[in-house]
Formats: sequence, structure tokens, C-alpha cells
Amino acid sequence: MKFMGLDIGGANTDCCIIEFDNDYNIISLSKNKYYLPFWIKHEKLPECLKELKGSNDIDVVCVSITAELADCYKTKRQGIIDITGMVESTFKDEDIYYVTFDGLKNYEYVNQNPLSAAAANWIGTVNLIKHLKDTCIFMDMGTTTTDIIPIKDKHEISQGYTDTQRLMNGELVYTGLLRTNVATIVNHVYIESNKTNVSSEYFTITADIHRILGHISEEQYTCDTPDGADKSIDSCKNRLTRLVCGDIETISNETIMDMAEYIFEKQIQQVEESLKQVVFKTGIQNVVLSDIGLGNICRIAADNLKLNVINLNDYIPQPIVSIITTLGAIQMYLDLKDVNINILEKIYNMDK
Repeated sequence: MKFMGLDIGGANTDCCIIEFDNDYNIISLSKNKYYLPFWIKHEKLPECLKELKGSNDIDVVCVSITAELADCYKTKRQGIIDITGMVESTFKDEDIYYVTFDGLKNYEYVNQNPLSAAAANWIGTVNLIKHLKDTCIFMDMGTTTTDIIPIKDKHEISQGYTDTQRLMNGELVYTGLLRTNVATIVNHVYIESNKTNVSSEYFTITADIHRILGHISEEQYTCDTPDGADKSIDSCKNRLTRLVCGDIETISNETIMDMAEYIFEKQIQQVEESLKQVVFKTGIQNVVLSDIGLGNICRIAADNLKLNVINLNDYIPQPIVSIITTLGAIQMYLDLKDVNINILEKIYNMDK
């Protein structure tokens, strides 16, 4: 039986395809990502989905959605209805299920209750992580946002469900490894010890910071650059100088590196403050985390609070960590059908 897990985001659509034998041992597992900026070309989603599917004969498609927040839609309701409609028109012969706050549901349910599927992707993640640690806080920094999800006795105990509620309760932090406008992290930096206010223009993003600091490679810089230039370290440094209305001729390399380190520290603080809020409310001291790149922002934030850290990379290969949400959606299907398996455990044992 072959499953396709999809996480349709505003900038990236993540995909995994996993095939099981009759005893639910994994025959094959593949991953893919498609960069599709919804605010520009959301109508290209069917093309994206067909490319991700390729020549695979899929039995079940499990979908989570966050792209409804893209500003090509006036409301989240409109976004969910449009996106699910495109999914249904693309996969006409497959069984399709959607991750919602009410569990895994079919199209008819979501069409009648569209907000139940809005930004519900983290629900799928919980259904995967609970098999690893039944009581913990799961932290996951992606390209755009960071999830901080409390789980107790294998159930999520979040204070909020919508993005607005989660922002209010520290369970969603709008800071990510790649796409975050640096001006939302700092309102000043230091140039030769002088406190210097920054420009709020869209000059530079966190991908530039982490590229400069060696946390990500050029290949891991998967989003568009603010100026349309390349993703070399020199270009990243040039974009960062624009934050203080300078350029690489007027801002020294030493100052550029100092600026990058300062912004990195402030991004850690953003995550740490929200994590502290969740820890205070729940009392949970165990943290399961997933970090992409080498910045280890979630780990540093957890270590600063002296929490017990479990790294997901110790259980599954790093490339698989990046598709954990898609695997979570498939885990929800297996749980729904009372198939008593743990996908993380199956992946861990694949090469043994």
C-alpha cells in the first residue's frame, strides 16, 4: 500500500511517499519539496502536486494545509475551499484525507467545516511525536515559523488552536530559519559599538544570516532572495548591510559578522521567550526538538532554560526530519484505521 503525505504551505509544499508491505514494513520512503509561493501563483498547485506524485501509483493521500493564510485569499475559509478543491481535482482515483482539529477527515467534512483544517498541520506532527515521548514539548523550526507544542499523556494540551490563539500563548513563533524579515527580529544593531537603528524595508532575511554564519549551505537556501540576486555568502553579506542602509564598501566585514551574530542571538531569544511561556503554563521539562541547518536555535533555547532535550535526529535521519509533518498525517490515517504501528520506529529499524 502506498501513501502520499502532503503539507501544503504558503511557500513550500513538502511531500513524502511511503510504501508498506502487507505487514506494514516499509518497502520504500522518499521525500520531496516544491517551492510554490502561493501569494504569486497559487493556481499552479495542481501542477506542483502532479510533479510531486510523479509516476507513483498512490492509494491514499493525507494532506495538511497552512497556505490558506496567503494574501491571495481574502479569508482562511476561501483559502481552504480553493486548496482542497485543487487537491480533489488532481487526485481523482485516490482516497484523500485532510488533517483537521477534529481528526483526519474527508473532503465533504472539510468543505462544510473549512476552518477545522486551517493551519492544522501541527496536529499531524503531535500524532507522530506522541509515539516517541508521551509527555513533552515538541519544538520544530521551519523556514518561516517555529512550533512549540505541549503534549501530555499522548494528547496535545495546547492553549490555542488557531494561529492567532497559538501566537497569543507562545505556541507559535513567527520566526524561521530562512524567510523571516530580519527587521522583525531586531530594531537596532551595533556598528563599532554604536547602537544603530535598522531599516524596516525588506532588504534581508534570516537565510542570509544563517548562510553568513555557516548554519546552512547554498542548497539549503531554498527560498527567493529579497533582491533577486544569488545566494553566495558575498551576496548575503551585501543584503545584510542594507539593513543599516549601507553596502559592502561602507560596512566592514568584521561589522557584518558582528551584526549576523547579534541577530542570531536575538532570534534565539525570540524562541526562548515563547518556550519559557509554554514551560511555565505546563510544567513540562522534556523537549523533543527538530532543527534544520546547524544553527540549533531550538536546542540552544531549551538548554538556556535547562530543559531535558531529546533530538529527533537521534531517532530518524536528518533528511526525514524535514518531512515529519507529512509523516504525521500518514500516522493519523494508520491510527484511524487501528493499524498498530509507529512510523518513527519503522524508519529507525529500516536499515537494521
